[in-house]
This record gives sequence, C-alpha cells and structure tokens, in this order.
Amino acid sequence: MLDILKRYPDLYKAFKNTKLDSMTFSIPGLFKTQTLENDSKKLDNCFDITPQGLAVTENHIFISAYCYSHEHHSVIFMLDKKENDPTKTMILKDRTHAGGLVYDENRQCLWVCSAAKNHGQVSAILKDDILNYHFMPSSEIISYYHSINFPTIPQASFITIKENSLFTGTFDKTKDGVVIKKTFEKEEDFTNDDNLDETIDIPKRAQSMVFYKEYCLISQSFGPVSSKIYIFSNEQLSNGKLNSKTALKIIKTPPYLEQIAVFDAHLYAIFESGARNYRKKTAKFLMEVVAFHLPTLLDIVE
Repeated sequence: MLDILKRYPDLYKAFKNTKLDSMTFSIPGLFKTQTLENDSKKLDNCFDITPQGLAVTENHIFISAYCYSHEHHSVIFMLDKKENDPTKTMILKDRTHAGGLVYDENRQCLWVCSAAKNHGQVSAILKDDILNYHFMPSSEIISYYHSINFPTIPQASFITIKENSLFTGTFDKTKDGVVIKKTFEKEEDFTNDDNLDETIDIPKRAQSMVFYKEYCLISQSFGPVSSKIYIFSNEQLSNGKLNSKTALKIIKTPPYLEQIAVFDAHLYAIFESGARNYRKKTAKFLMEVVAFHLPTLLDIVE
C-alpha cells in the first residue's frame, strides 16, 4: 500500500501525518461474502463483492458493497474501529449499488442510496436496528425506516450530509452530474419540504461529496487511470455550480476511488480496486480504507 501511496505525493504526505492509532482498515468480504442469492433468497457465497459506500463515526466504519455479477443482494459491513467486536454484515433488500452512505447524528440513522424505478432514492436504517441486527441464524434483510425520493434525478449515486441537509448526487460518465439538496424541517424529524430543493451542478464522473470546515470535496473516478479529489469552497457551492476548472486544488489518487468520508480532522477513502473484477485491471489496487490528515491535504493550519 505504501508503495502505491508514494506515487501520489499529496496523499502520501497526508497519510504520514495521520494522527490516529489505526490509519488503515481492511475491507471485509473481498474474497468471499455470505449474502442472499437473488433468485432463491437463500444464503450463498458471493465472490464478486465490490465496495462502494463509506461512512465513519466515532466507533465504527460502515462499508456498502454490491455483487458485480448482480446475482446476490448488496450488503453493508460494520467495522469496529478498535477491533473489539467482529465485523457485522447486514443484508440489504435488493441489488442496488448502494453507492453512498452517510451517518446522520440528528436522526440517529445510516442513510444509504437505495433502489427506485426511474428516480433517485435514499433510505434510512435506524441505529437501534443496526445494533440489534444479527446475521445468523436467520440472515434477514435489514429494514428501512424511512425513504426519500428524488424525482428529478435518474438515480442516487452518492449521498452526504451537512448540518440539517442531505445532498444526493448522480454519476454521469459523459456530462456534468447533479446534486440535489433537501433540508429537513426539524432537527430530529424525517420530514422535509420538497419545495425547498436546491440543484447544484458538479463535475462529471463524480463518485462522492463531503464537507470539511469551509471546504467541499468531490471525488472523481472512472477506469484504471488516476482518480481525483476536487477541492472547492462552500462559497462556490452556494453559487449552484462546481466546475472542475475552478477548483481550489486537485489531488490525484490511485484509480477506482469511490466514496470519501470525513470524521474529525481526517479524510477516509475507499477504493473498489481491491474487488476481484478490478484487481486484474490495475496494479495499484488497495484493499483497505485509508485515513489521511485533512489539514495536510488541504494545506491549511488548524
């Protein structure tokens, strides 16, 4: 892993300045994951699990993953940061990419990009349901407590949260993507006003968005070439259009970067290159969630 990061000076410097006891976390299930087979709904081994979404809390790391061959249900892994507890696997109800995750402290839930016909949707899994979920012996599907539809976008590719607003975006290979901002009416309520949606244009091939202080970061990735993290200001975001040419800074990363997540002063990154169908596409594959010191990455002083 270090040999790969050394090829990306900004990332390597930020990794070396990481102020955490654990700087990397192995992605579970890359060689074999037990989940439900799509047709039979019986427990089966999936060898094509591909990581996508990432959310980080004080004690846990959540990783969403889908079956590359679309034969099995998607899953969410919950890792204990201190590794006191074994990894928990939660089975989702469909084969969605589950491309984005974010933990919502106000509503005490984990939001995941879910599947809907011809429009975007995100769904909430309550903290209590996560803690009470047991993979064995029943291997039941974990339930969604609440869903929010985004009728103006074809799918929800990624999701993030800032204060009391959800930001849900689309991935587009050839043209600019779009992020829809929905704001909740109350601090701990799931009700939102559809009339207050805001639309933000973002660079094409965006994989995730995240916030840190006065900055907005967007990961961009497609194919075996280097991925990028664009740094914008929140002021640029408020103008409704984020253009790659006006980014404050562009950070190159290894290929196949998926979601980036922020907790405290660190940026966590997950790559899909460690999955079976991507390891053969690049020699720069990473099988860990990696943490980077954000002030170092952004060249700012805390």
